[in-house]
Amino acid sequence: MTTVLINTTRQMKKKNIMLVTSTLKSLVSATKGDISTQTGLSLATCGTILNELCAEGEVIEVSLDESRGGRPAKRYIYNADYFSILSVYAEGTNDSGIISSYLTSADGKKIQEYNEVYNNLTVDMLINHIQEIIEKHPNIKALGLGLPGVVVDGKVLTCDITHLEGLDIAERLNSRFDIFVQVGNDMNYTAFGFYRNDCRNINDPIAYIFMPPRHCAGCGIVISGKMLRGASQFAGEVSKLPYYDNLTTAENTNPHHIPEFEKLLHITSSLIVIINPVTVAISGNNINQACIDALTIELLKKFDSKHIPHFVYRDSIKSDYHKGISEYTLDAYNNFRVFDC
Repeated sequence: MTTVLINTTRQMKKKNIMLVTSTLKSLVSATKGDISTQTGLSLATCGTILNELCAEGEVIEVSLDESRGGRPAKRYIYNADYFSILSVYAEGTNDSGIISSYLTSADGKKIQEYNEVYNNLTVDMLINHIQEIIEKHPNIKALGLGLPGVVVDGKVLTCDITHLEGLDIAERLNSRFDIFVQVGNDMNYTAFGFYRNDCRNINDPIAYIFMPPRHCAGCGIVISGKMLRGASQFAGEVSKLPYYDNLTTAENTNPHHIPEFEKLLHITSSLIVIINPVTVAISGNNINQACIDALTIELLKKFDSKHIPHFVYRDSIKSDYHKGISEYTLDAYNNFRVFDC
């Protein structure tokens, strides 16, 4: 019985630490009283946690507020340099593509960007790209990697870049760099980044459809702020819908619509009846704002207007993709270092 009480107390303290740090980040700077008001924690609890975080260097005491009679209040900020996060994705084929990397601070702000055009991508080339950045920025404590394929528990089951298939890429990176590693699917990360950029705190389903020039369409889904991965991490593989391949043939394609539009029409129709999204972001080859406007018109022939989601055109997935990798990895790393270390 005593052990249970000790564990419960320890877990509660760790949850309170997470609450204080996230609140301080959102407030930018705050006093103990400010944090107590925002979190509902007692002044004593906030003071104890802030003292511990200051001693560890995660929080910085910056000044004393002007006194209104009595002892002046201390003011705190979160130390953005406490650690940094590296988000990386590879995009393209075996023969050509790009490795794109963002370095972000402990409070989620972008620090620097690195892009490398590759020919004949190998896992060693990807690792070398990451190593060069880590050597320049030794404060990196966590790495998030996005790949265009199905990734389960850090293992690459299928991938547009087939040289990476079959690899336990998370274990390999963790062993090489001895840092926290998170690996995931490109569309899951992109949808999560879009959610954090444009739909934060919305609980209704949102989706993100990407139609790349050389590969099949993909879709990421976020519901109540969480990625919908599915039981076997296969959710969002919309190119496997039964009608998808047939839409490229002439007899099944409206002569006034390009194949990408026909596919988009059927994908969005499927999403409407299955998850009923409130917002759908769309990006990809031969897709533009006019295409999305036409999509709404076509959908209104099949569905009542109340079922049509709000469509958002994205001319590139890059910003959402990196946002998703960095924020998802930051959340996971913060949870890991507080609860698992």
